[in-house]
Amino acid sequence: MPPSVASGRPGILEGRVRLSGPLPALPPLPTSPSVVSVCGPTVPQRSLVVGSGGALAHVVVALADGTEAPAADPKAPPAVLDQKQCAFEPPVLAARAGAPLEVRNSDPLLHNVDALAGSQRPVINVALPLEGSRVRRLLPGAPGVLHVRCDLHPWMSAAIRTFEHPWFTSSDASGHFRLEVPPGTHSVILWHPRLPGVTRSVSVRAGETVRLEHTWASEEVRDADLR
Repeated sequence: MPPSVASGRPGILEGRVRLSGPLPALPPLPTSPSVVSVCGPTVPQRSLVVGSGGALAHVVVALADGTEAPAADPKAPPAVLDQKQCAFEPPVLAARAGAPLEVRNSDPLLHNVDALAGSQRPVINVALPLEGSRVRRLLPGAPGVLHVRCDLHPWMSAAIRTFEHPWFTSSDASGHFRLEVPPGTHSVILWHPRLPGVTRSVSVRAGETVRLEHTWASEEVRDADLR
């Protein structure tokens, strides 16, 4: 039986994710003449963000789908995907399937957000012509992975992983994550679009903190889909 929502205190999964070995090449990405005055001739490649000691940012940590979950809170804040300095922020986003996504434009440039599911099927396509523009759209109701691009600036890309429950988070710049979960035994996934997925079985009691660490070897890094 899948774990269900338990009353009382949650358990806590906490840990770090990192990359070992020589870092893969992450050359800056050339922009275009029309944006140089705002973003410069190149922008940093953020398809893989590696910090000190191999710390990995933007790794999604979540319970596997199939976990019995409460109904979505209609007052919960939306997931946010910004376009800032000619890059998506964050480059990898976790969100609840069917929930609102707020897309923003923080640049004095015309951007758009084109989100594709499956075999390049468009599910969201919206233009943001002005600095400070904000638009909300509902994410697809079925969980999965969306590949996001700006059609005007092809070096810009991101990924959104959605879940049918609220038990997900992402690692910070130090590779650290912390996730409250219902007590029980869970399948926990660690996911990043440039790394092989990992699934771990973890048991946690109410009020207990369980450590979960994982290290990928640099040879496991996949090529980036930079379109």
